[in-house]
Amino acid sequence: MSEDHSLQELKAGNEAAWARLHQEHFPRLWSTVNRIINNPSLSDDVLQQTFIKAYREIERFSGQAQIGTWLYRIAVNQALDAVRKQGRLSRWLSFFSPVAEGEGVVALPEMPVAPGSSTGLERSDLAREISAAMAELSPEHRAVVQLRLVDDLSLEETAKLLHCKTGTVNSRLHYACEKLRGKLKNKLSEV
Repeated sequence: MSEDHSLQELKAGNEAAWARLHQEHFPRLWSTVNRIINNPSLSDDVLQQTFIKAYREIERFSGQAQIGTWLYRIAVNQALDAVRKQGRLSRWLSFFSPVAEGEGVVALPEMPVAPGSSTGLERSDLAREISAAMAELSPEHRAVVQLRLVDDLSLEETAKLLHCKTGTVNSRLHYACEKLRGKLKNKLSEV
């Protein structure tokens, strides 16, 4: 089904089209929102608000971006608003925490292992170190790391979602990576 046809059905209030949209985008949106909020129950609420807002605002959606990108923008904005409201800007779920397979989140990438090393323990320690380092980043830096490096969005998509220029995205990503490198320097040299 074409994007234009889907948009027409959504604007007409077609329940099946809304169900398809929800089914197609919910897992990835939930994963991203939960990484921002670090609270599964609140993530569910935020996504419910995301789809309610999308339903209410679909008439104003021009179709210049893809529907999924538009939904993603709403979800990220709703999540950041929820974090601000909860006063938990300093806390964010590690992007590399171990999760059940198939949940749509990124696990720690494969790394070379020295002979005789205890891989599981080292990876677990590294995941904790990364989690702690990520928690110390500002919300803006964490959002850029999440969208660019974890969710693999383009520079332009990330800029649109965060309502900033591509240069700002690059700058935030650069400084976030520098901070992470500094905090993880000793741990990464052990791997």
